[in-house]
Amino acid sequence: MLADKRRVRLVLLISGVLIASPVLAQSAGELRLQAKQVAAEIATQKAGGTLDVAAQQRAIERLGKLSLAFIELCDRVANSGGESRERDGLRAAYEAVNEPLEGLYTQNSNSLERMAKQVMDADGDLEALYDTPAFKDAQVVATHSLYYLNWLHFYGARLYDGAARRELLEKAQRGFSEFAVGDRRTELLIESLLGRGLCHLELGNVEFAVHDLQAVINDPQTSAERKAKARLALLDGYVRSGNAAEALKLSDQMLGSGGRAQDNLIRFLRARALLDAAKKAGGTEAERYRQQALSTMEQLRKAGSGWDEKVAALLASSVDDPEKWAGGASSPFAKWELAKLLVQKGDYKQAAPLLEGVANSTDADLRKHQGEAHYFLGLAKFQAGDYAAAAADLDVALQEDKPAYGADAAYLRFKALEALVAKDPGQAGLAARYEQAVRDCVEKYPDHKSAFEAQFRLGELLQAQGKFAEAIQAYAQVQRAGDAGFALRAQFATLQCEFELLQAMNQHTPSAERTRLRGDIAAGLQQFDSPAAQYEQRGGKTDSVPLGQMRAKVAVMKAVQGTLQSPANDQAVLDALTGFEKRFPDQQELLPQVTRLRLVAYQHLGRFADADAEVQTHGRLLLAKDGRAPDAKALEELAVGFVREGARRKNAEGPAANQAAEQVALRLYELLVADSEGGSKTKLTLARLYENTGAVQKSAALYAEVLQANGDSLAALRGLGRTAETEKHLPAALGYWQRLTKTARAGDLPWYEGSYEVARLTQATGKTQESCAQLQQLKPAIPGLSDADLRQKLDALYKQVCR
Repeated sequence: MLADKRRVRLVLLISGVLIASPVLAQSAGELRLQAKQVAAEIATQKAGGTLDVAAQQRAIERLGKLSLAFIELCDRVANSGGESRERDGLRAAYEAVNEPLEGLYTQNSNSLERMAKQVMDADGDLEALYDTPAFKDAQVVATHSLYYLNWLHFYGARLYDGAARRELLEKAQRGFSEFAVGDRRTELLIESLLGRGLCHLELGNVEFAVHDLQAVINDPQTSAERKAKARLALLDGYVRSGNAAEALKLSDQMLGSGGRAQDNLIRFLRARALLDAAKKAGGTEAERYRQQALSTMEQLRKAGSGWDEKVAALLASSVDDPEKWAGGASSPFAKWELAKLLVQKGDYKQAAPLLEGVANSTDADLRKHQGEAHYFLGLAKFQAGDYAAAAADLDVALQEDKPAYGADAAYLRFKALEALVAKDPGQAGLAARYEQAVRDCVEKYPDHKSAFEAQFRLGELLQAQGKFAEAIQAYAQVQRAGDAGFALRAQFATLQCEFELLQAMNQHTPSAERTRLRGDIAAGLQQFDSPAAQYEQRGGKTDSVPLGQMRAKVAVMKAVQGTLQSPANDQAVLDALTGFEKRFPDQQELLPQVTRLRLVAYQHLGRFADADAEVQTHGRLLLAKDGRAPDAKALEELAVGFVREGARRKNAEGPAANQAAEQVALRLYELLVADSEGGSKTKLTLARLYENTGAVQKSAALYAEVLQANGDSLAALRGLGRTAETEKHLPAALGYWQRLTKTARAGDLPWYEGSYEVARLTQATGKTQESCAQLQQLKPAIPGLSDADLRQKLDALYKQVCR
């Protein structure tokens, strides 16, 4: 219907006036506002029944002017290279103008279709229908609307992506085709061919586009303006189709033939053609194309900020091998853009010289990029393992005011300093720099994707400084925002800090605070196993998370928690440490503490056989590498604890329990005097334990060793006297007791004890009269003896010997 000759003549009449209408471009906001006003008036008229043909024509005239203003505005924005910045505003303006215009077109097109259908159903005369006023009125409005809609859809399509963009282009292409009919060349037909060619070009139908565009260019009636647009579109077509030779030839002809704005578009298309030609060529020819492309882009970049952005984006999207371009880069722009491309490819070796040039340049255009250049240099040097230089460049980069790369630079700086600290922790000032870098990363960029790692490192620093409460707060941030590995490590470190805080508490600490902290520790220990298992099941990296070590230490913590209960839960201690060696074979450094904890628990539970086996298996672990006890007092206290526990159980459980406990104590004392080392007091205690457990010879040897070192040792003389008698060496035993009475001060308890033993052993050797004489001589001094048991023994011996 729309191809009807009568309608074509009508279209020519209407559009001939419209095309000649001069329009001044307005802002997108103004266009949108005015279009909304027209739409509101149309709605009011429609509701009031006054939207007749004349009213519709007036509305179309106003909307047509807004359409042309929109097109002019789009061209102006495109010529400045600012499409991306203006896209949202332009789209809003397009939608505001298109909606009422599309409504008028649809309303009248539907009327035409309805009238034609009614005539056809009645088998009537369509030619007669075309001459009716109603049909003519609807045709005028529909055609008038379609003219503007074609161009409006074409320009509007640029503001959308995907299916929406294609739909608008196809709609515009169909509309232009309806006007591109007739045998006589008219401005409307030429304009429609131009519009259809542009649509074909955007839709990717390059062959069809070239056909229409060349028809426009070759037509002698085509205006200079339309011919220029067609040639520019044809150049675009050559570029899109990869015909670099024709594109370069045509661009050479076109440059300088139009205004500055058109020259910018031509240079942009020429740059695309040169980039494509450089990819396809080789050797010196490719290098020539690269140099021309860089020169063209440099010239275009100076046309304005919009073109600067477009050229940078073009270079980034078109250069696959920036290393081939780097050597020929001479302009500051080229050096900077190629350096960024090399960084994106990870080619830091090629990028570094270009980045150094940017960072040290005095060029005004490069100053705004120098901070980012230092950031990229820091990244390059970090990748190369030069952490000191990386940190220095990143320091410079972070001096910029709120740089876009700031978060990444801050993170990278702390990682560089972290590597330096790990290598040389004692370097002057390095630790302070590292801590400040960590704090900057945490405080200034808390939303960085790896901020949790910086929080964790801050927690480690605070923990190392003994600031356990602050460290716990830092670790809490990690657990809330970090990845599973760091969250697990933070949970473990929090437990360590809580134990430290609990240990530091004293009698002045409020009981409620101690209770709360114990509760936190208990909850933390209970909650650790589940996330640890989940991490392991997900295949977490155990090289970054020492899962086995943490589990081993948590087991120890659980045991320690058992000792902190009141009373101590010794069974919980043993439960936590059962099979520790098999569960954690790589955690040998924890076995001394594990051994001590188990021994104390065995002691309290009276499990002396288990304790004895523990000492035999792991007792040496309680000693330092040089064979000496790292804390002799602690080890001796442990041994004394067994002696006391055995004595306490002796009455209830019998002497066997006591002997079993002393056996454990004996083994612990043996560790204290290993390799003939240890003080006299320790040796004497061990000798007595040997004596009590039946190892008389070992006992005597130790007593003799002490006596050799100290000839006046009453304890050694006493022990030697007992052991000699045990071995039936009565004369020797008598001699030791005689020596003791001579060494002890007369009237002291040891002197009485020695005198008793001398008299008893003298009688035992068969010298009863001599023994009696000794007792008679001692009798006057007995009233001064305060020890009732010994006085009773002396009285009983006197009655036995001197009867």
